[in-house]
Amino acid sequence: MTGPVLVVDVDPPAWLIVPPADMASGPWREAAATLFAFSAEVDRTGGVTPPDVDVEAALDGLLAMAATLGDGSRLAAGFSVPGAWPLPVVVDAGLTGADAPDLLELGRARGGSPLEAPLIDDLPDDVGPGVVVTRFDLDLEGRVWVTVTAAARRDGLDVTATWRSTDLGLVPLQTPALVELAGHVRLVDRADDLQETSR
Repeated sequence: MTGPVLVVDVDPPAWLIVPPADMASGPWREAAATLFAFSAEVDRTGGVTPPDVDVEAALDGLLAMAATLGDGSRLAAGFSVPGAWPLPVVVDAGLTGADAPDLLELGRARGGSPLEAPLIDDLPDDVGPGVVVTRFDLDLEGRVWVTVTAAARRDGLDVTATWRSTDLGLVPLQTPALVELAGHVRLVDRADDLQETSR
């Protein structure tokens, strides 16, 4: 496999980057389980009831979700919202081409049949130029889904970070973390990436 590699420069305890299944070694699972335990203790210390999570099942689910993504995507699990982790976020990045979509299309503001016009805000200057798009859609079972996408275009790179949920109350809590995440995405040459990971 050739070409640039998507790198998300974030670390625990705020985020857990989910690797491909063939790289999810025992040490990674142990470190991830430690993060779950740490987050639960932080919640309890802050007077918040931690989510009732089967850690091994949650890790298997995150790995299965990551396995469905293409080479230009990564899965990040968020731990910033007390009592509501892990929150999976799909991160996509690619070079801005001559036929690149505009920012509204990049941010998934168009298409489908949203319940109302999507909410659109500008990204902060240190993350953008770009937009944050919040839209609400109805699925076939009558449930309302919210999709929040931070879409940035900077230095010849298009980046999106997308989170979906049926828990609408999490939107104001998760959106700032999503925006921050979009500012920590880059592409590196595969040879450089291999050198970094071998250190």
